[in-house]
Amino acid sequence: MRDTGLIPLQGWKRSHSLPGCLEDCSLVVATFKRPDDVLALLAAVERLEKQPAEIVIVDGYPAAGLGTRVLDWVETRSVTFDLIYAQSEPGLTRQRNAGIDLSTRRYVCFLDDDAIPLDGYFERIHELFAADTRHDIGAVGGCVMNEIDKPISRRWRLRFALGLAPRLEPMIYHRSCTHTPRGLMKPFTGARRVDVLPGCTWSFRRETLDVFRFSEFFQGYSQGEDLEMSLRVGSRWNLVCCGDARILHNASPAGRPHQFLRGNMEVVNRFFIWKRHTPDAEWRYVANFWLDILFLQAMDFAWFCAKPWNADPLRHAAGLTLGSLRCLVAPPRFDEPPARPQYQLASVEQPDAQVVQQ
Repeated sequence: MRDTGLIPLQGWKRSHSLPGCLEDCSLVVATFKRPDDVLALLAAVERLEKQPAEIVIVDGYPAAGLGTRVLDWVETRSVTFDLIYAQSEPGLTRQRNAGIDLSTRRYVCFLDDDAIPLDGYFERIHELFAADTRHDIGAVGGCVMNEIDKPISRRWRLRFALGLAPRLEPMIYHRSCTHTPRGLMKPFTGARRVDVLPGCTWSFRRETLDVFRFSEFFQGYSQGEDLEMSLRVGSRWNLVCCGDARILHNASPAGRPHQFLRGNMEVVNRFFIWKRHTPDAEWRYVANFWLDILFLQAMDFAWFCAKPWNADPLRHAAGLTLGSLRCLVAPPRFDEPPARPQYQLASVEQPDAQVVQQ
């Protein structure tokens, strides 16, 4: 392979695209230790009447054998979409950026590996983009049907009661760096403008991704990267949520961080986003931010006292504490590099696979 300055990723491509696909749509799936979920997602896409013409799977844990399983799966079916599989260093934002480089179509859709698109999902998103001839819309989010119009947790009810969380419409950003849970959203049709898109179901114009890439400040599990990317893209384009583009999100327990790391990320990532996008927050929003963190710590201690045999709340509280100290002593910073291609598919030997070199 000639030296292009791009990072080569081992993998393969199977070309199957036939008439009937949405020719200008790609689907990118970043995955980590969830081979069964990826195969369930592929099967769900295969059942749809309209499918993206290209699916790119970026695997952050090749040792699980996903590449072989996907190759076996596609060889036994008459799928109508091109399928690309690539191995990557783990990290959600890194893998998504690799998927951007490996995909080739005008609209790039992202689904979590544990998501299931329902009938018409890709069609409705494609229709919104195609109708927007002025290119005012930079990204479209779908509706997670098993996460909306649901009772919210006791923790969220207390946050509302104490005034620590804003009573805004879901998916609208608050200057204390929070937004209300999707459980408060009611099913709807059509599209509505929002500030925050769900990272498990969002799609972008290619020109949007030519300007903005996912921030690699967020490492590993990358909690909060959807909020940060939404705010960055929303500073230049409109974001809309499509009530007719529906998925199920069957949150998988695999590939998730333990409670200490999760607590640490909740504070550090949220603080980073807050300072980047709301640098001039008034004192009441500053107070709101830190009182909310203290409340979460108090809730963790209360849960531990109620069930001392379960140390997870204590680990989570310790992560919140360490993250808070880090933000106060050495606030996290990250200089976002200009968006640019970084990855390509390497030329490798792969049994029964059509290998490509870019």
